[in-house]
Amino acid sequence: MFWSVLWASVHYLSILMLFACLYGELLLWRTGINERNIRTLLWLDIGYGLSALVVLISGLARAGWTEKGWDFYLANPWFHGKVTLFVLIALLSLYPTKVLLGWRKSVKAGHVPEIDDKLQRNLRGVLVAEIHLVILMPILAVMMARGVGMGS
Repeated sequence: MFWSVLWASVHYLSILMLFACLYGELLLWRTGINERNIRTLLWLDIGYGLSALVVLISGLARAGWTEKGWDFYLANPWFHGKVTLFVLIALLSLYPTKVLLGWRKSVKAGHVPEIDDKLQRNLRGVLVAEIHLVILMPILAVMMARGVGMGS
């Protein structure tokens, strides 16, 4: 019981952190980029990546070492949907991360990179897509946990 509660708590808290970092990035993109908030963007992206890693680890721990076990999850189509969605979100997140990592040296030197309207739109679009996909995760989680479509 202890491990179940621990892993569930870590999982839920890391999901909240992931969403907060992602939403924070989107808000900063919408306000325009300056030297102060570009540093915040870099930190938010690090937080996003770390929280995604904790979501993955805690999710695997919950699936493998708590009440239902691997058999339940591997036979559940909603679990496969969640994993696919998680991978899709991770792939989408590579684009903003690549852009931000490319700016690190420039930002350390105190320069704000030039951001044209196309880049601004593309990055915002990716962040909005990620948020929408993250919002689908709890719906799939509820269907998975309840065994919707599993028969009996």
